[in-house]
Amino acid sequence: MKKISFLLLVLLIGSEVIAQENNGNSQKLMNMISLNAISVTIGGEFIVNGSFPASSTERVDQFVTRLFNSSRAALLTAAKDASTFTKIQKDIADYAIRGIKLIHSDGSQLIIDLQKFRLTADFKQNPYLKNGDVLIFPAYDTKRNFISVEGAVNKPLNFQFVEGDKLADAILFARGINNAYQNVTTAEITRLSYNGKSEKIINVNVNDDFPLKVGDRIRILADDTQRKDYRVLVLGEVFKPGYIYISKNNTMIQEVIKQAGGFRPDADLNRAEVIRNSSQLKSGNNIVDKIFDQRSDFLLMQRMAELAIEDSITFLSDNAIRFTRSSAAVDFTKVLDSTSQSSKFIVRNRDIIYIPQKNNQIYVYGQVMSPGYIEFNKGSDYSYYLAKAGGLGKTAKNDVYLIKGKTRAWINVSGTDDYTIEPGDYIWVPKDIPRDFDYYLTRTARVAGVIGAVATLVLLFKR
Repeated sequence: MKKISFLLLVLLIGSEVIAQENNGNSQKLMNMISLNAISVTIGGEFIVNGSFPASSTERVDQFVTRLFNSSRAALLTAAKDASTFTKIQKDIADYAIRGIKLIHSDGSQLIIDLQKFRLTADFKQNPYLKNGDVLIFPAYDTKRNFISVEGAVNKPLNFQFVEGDKLADAILFARGINNAYQNVTTAEITRLSYNGKSEKIINVNVNDDFPLKVGDRIRILADDTQRKDYRVLVLGEVFKPGYIYISKNNTMIQEVIKQAGGFRPDADLNRAEVIRNSSQLKSGNNIVDKIFDQRSDFLLMQRMAELAIEDSITFLSDNAIRFTRSSAAVDFTKVLDSTSQSSKFIVRNRDIIYIPQKNNQIYVYGQVMSPGYIEFNKGSDYSYYLAKAGGLGKTAKNDVYLIKGKTRAWINVSGTDDYTIEPGDYIWVPKDIPRDFDYYLTRTARVAGVIGAVATLVLLFKR
C-alpha cells in the first residue's frame, strides 16, 4: 500500500512539473512573438488600409494573405443579408499581387511580384518584412491593364500587366507550354492601336526575350493535337464488356466487337444497336456546347417549319429522341462478316454499343386479364398471346397494338394479318373509357350549336 501511495505521489509531482514546463514553453513562445513584433503599413488598392502588427519572421506573401483572410472574414460576418454578402464577396474577390511597391523605413524600395513567387518560389519576390515597411498595392484592372495568353499553353488566361513584362513571363503565368503539342516554336502577338481600330501582328520565337506592352494578346501557335481519349462503350452480351479505345473516326465496329471478346451465345443480335447520344459528343467548350444544345437545335429545326399545333407537339418528342438517343443502322448479324457493309460501320467517340440478351418472350399488357410475359411461339398471331394472357377485359377496346421491341414502332394489328411478331415485342390493348350521359349530351349540344350557326349563315346569304 505504501508503495502504491509513493508511486501516485511521484506521478502527481511529475505531471505538475510537465504542466509547468509546458506553460513555460508557451510563455516563452509568446515572449518570442512579442520580441519579433513589428508594424507594417498597407496603402493603395487593398481590402484594408492602415498600420498592422506583423512579425519580423513573416514574409510579404504570408502577411498579405493573413491580413486579407482575416479582413475578408470580418466583412462577410458583418453582412446582414444575402445580397450584401454577395456584393461584399464580389467587391473584395481580387487584388493586385504584381507590381506591389515595398518601401523600407530608410527610403529604399522594391517591386514585389507575388504571382511570380508563387510559381517559381523565388524569394527575391517575397522578402522578409521589416519594422516600418510600407506596402503600396496598385489598382487591379485586367480589363484594360492586361496581357492575354491563349493557344498551346497549360492554362490560358488574362493577367495583370506590369512594366517590364516579357514573353517568357506570359508563358510562365500560363503554366508553360503544354507538352501535348509538338513543334511549338512561334508566338503570335496581336497589338492594338490606342483607339482599337488597327492592329499589328508580330510573330516571334517562343524563346525570344520579347518585351510586351499593355493589352498585348498572345497566341502560342501549334497544330491542334488530335491525340485524344477516343472510346466507345460496349454493354451487354459480349465476353469483355466495357470501354474500348478507338482512333478518331477510323475504327470499324467489327474491330470493336473483336476487342470486346465477341458475342456471347445468348446475344440477341436482332435487337442490338449503336446509340449515338448527342449530349455525349460535347466539345468541352462551354460556349460551343451552349450554342448547339438540344433547345437551340429544336428552335433551328422548327424555325421555317409549317406544322399544325398537334404536329409540333409530336415533332418535339421525336426531335428530343433524335438528339438524346439516335441509333445507327447496323445489322449486327453481319458485323463479324468482313465482306458485309455493316462490319465496316465507323464508330465515333462516346458511341454506346448495346447487345441485349435473347428474350424469347412477348410482353402482353393493358386491358387483359393477366398481363405479363408469355413465351414466344413462332408463327402465332396476336390472338394467341391474348388468350394466353387470360383474354380481354370488359373495358378493352377493339384495337390491339403490336409495339416492336427494337424500334418501338406501333402497328394496329386488329383485323389484319400483315405483321410479324418477334421475340421481345409488346402487345398492348387500350381501354375503352366509359362515358356517362352528360358527356354525350355536351358533345351533342356542341354539334347542334355548330349546325345552328351554319344554318343561320346559309339563311343570311339567301336573303
